[in-house]
Amino acid sequence: MIDVVAYCRYSSDNQREESINAQIRAIEDFCLKNNYNLIKIYKDEAISGTSVKDREQFLELIKASKNKNFKYVIVHKFDRFARNRYDHAIYEKKLNNNGVKLLSVLEQLNDSPEAVILKSVLTGMNEYYSLNLSREVKKGLKENALKCFHNGGIPPLGYDVNENKMYVINEEEAKIIRLIFKMFINGVGYASIADELNKKGFRNKRGNSFKKNSIRDLLLNEKYIGTYVYGKKDEHGNLTGNEIRIENGIPQIIEKDIFIQAQNRFNGKFRRQKRQNNINNYLLSGFCICGECGGAYTGGYRSRQRNGRIDYGYLCINRKTKINNCRCKPIEKNKLENLVLNNLVKHIFQDKSVNNIANSIYKTLEKRQKNSINELQKIEKEITQIQNKISKLLDKNLEGIIDNDIFNLKNEELNSELKRLKIKKAGLTQPASINKEKIYTYLFNLKNNFDKIEIKQSLIQSFIHKIEVSSKTVKLVIKDIPLYMENYGGDDGN
Repeated sequence: MIDVVAYCRYSSDNQREESINAQIRAIEDFCLKNNYNLIKIYKDEAISGTSVKDREQFLELIKASKNKNFKYVIVHKFDRFARNRYDHAIYEKKLNNNGVKLLSVLEQLNDSPEAVILKSVLTGMNEYYSLNLSREVKKGLKENALKCFHNGGIPPLGYDVNENKMYVINEEEAKIIRLIFKMFINGVGYASIADELNKKGFRNKRGNSFKKNSIRDLLLNEKYIGTYVYGKKDEHGNLTGNEIRIENGIPQIIEKDIFIQAQNRFNGKFRRQKRQNNINNYLLSGFCICGECGGAYTGGYRSRQRNGRIDYGYLCINRKTKINNCRCKPIEKNKLENLVLNNLVKHIFQDKSVNNIANSIYKTLEKRQKNSINELQKIEKEITQIQNKISKLLDKNLEGIIDNDIFNLKNEELNSELKRLKIKKAGLTQPASINKEKIYTYLFNLKNNFDKIEIKQSLIQSFIHKIEVSSKTVKLVIKDIPLYMENYGGDDGN
C-alpha cells in the first residue's frame, strides 16, 4: 500500500465545523477505494485559505514532505489546499521537489498537458471565488444597510431585531437608555451613572454590569435618535468618511433635543457657567450616598438666595432626576465638606489613630514590596525562557530542521511575547526601602498642611469608605471604622 496524508481546512466565515469531518470521510473513502494507507491527517480549522501564513498545520505538512514518508497529499478539493494561485503553485512545487504529489478527491487529474491546464483553471477559479465572495458579502451588507436592516452582531441596548432583520424597540431596555441620557444631561458622570444602574440591578445587552466606557459609547450612538449609520469605521477602527447615513431609518428612543444636549456636554459647551463655579471641586463626589433611598448623593445642586447669591451643594441624584419619591434634602457644599473633613481630622490624627494607621500602612507596603519583588523575579525568569526558545529556534533553522516559513512564524510569536514581558517588567519599578519613621512624618505633614486642597483630596481618598447623608444626619465610614457625627441640623440647603 502507498502511504499518504490528508489535508483539510474550513473557514469560519461561511462554513461549519462539520465541514472538516465531511472532508475526512470523503478522503478516507477515496483512500479505501484506491488502496492508499492514510497515515496522518493535517487540518486547519476556522482559517481562511487566501493566505498560508497563519495555517500552522499546512506549513507543518510542507515541512514533513521533506522526510519522504508519504507519496501523496490528498485534499477534498483543490480550494482546500489554497485559493491563491501563487500560493498553490509555490507549495505544490515544494511538494513535487520532495517527491510528493497533490491529489484531489473531487477533481481527479492525471499528468497530461490538458490536466495541467485544467488544474490552472481550477485554481484560478478558486481564487476568483474567494475574492468574489468577499466582494459579494460587502455588497450584500451595503444593500442591507440601504434598507436599514440589521447587519449582524448584537443590536444596541434598547433594540431587538425581528424576523425581517428590522430594528424594533425593546421597551424595558429603552427605559435604561432614557435614564442614562437624563442623568448625563443633569451633570452625572459616566462612573456614577454606571454605579447607579448596577445598584438598580440593570444589565447591559450581554447581561453584564455597566462600565463607564460603555456609558460613553451609548451616549454617542446616533441610532437612539432614529439615524441608521453603517460603515462609519473600517476594520481597523479608522473613520471612513463615506458611511451610509439614513435619517429616521429606525425607531427613535431619544428625542433629538436631548441627544443634542448630551453631545454639547461632550463638546464642552454644556453648562459652561456651572463649571466656572467650581462644579469639579466637589471634594466628596463619588463617596456620598443617600441615606434615604441609597442613590448617589452628588454635587451640582444650586440654590439662589434672596440677595442674589448662588449657593452650591450636594443632592440625591434620584430626587434630582425624579427617578423615585426620595425626599432627602440637599445640603450646602461647604457645610458638608467642612463637617466631614473636621471629623476626619479629629479621629485620624489622634496619637493612637496615627500609630495604628502607620502600622497598617507599613504592613501593606511591606507586603506590596514583597509581591513586587516576586513579580519581577517571575517576569525575569519568563524572559530568560523566551530568549532561550528564540536561540534554540534559530539553531534548528540554521541546521535545516525547520524551514523558513515555520521559523518566521514561530520567531514572530516568541519575539512578540518577549516584547510584552519587557514592557510589563518596565512597568514594575524596584520598590524603595520603607520604614515607619517616614510614614509617621508623612502623616503629620498631612495634618500640618491640611489647608491645601490636594491634601484634603488625599485624605478623603485614603481614609473615607463612604458617607451616608440623610435629611438630618451624616454617617461617615472610615475604612472599617464607623464614625457617627453630631446632628448637623439639615434643612433645605441653607
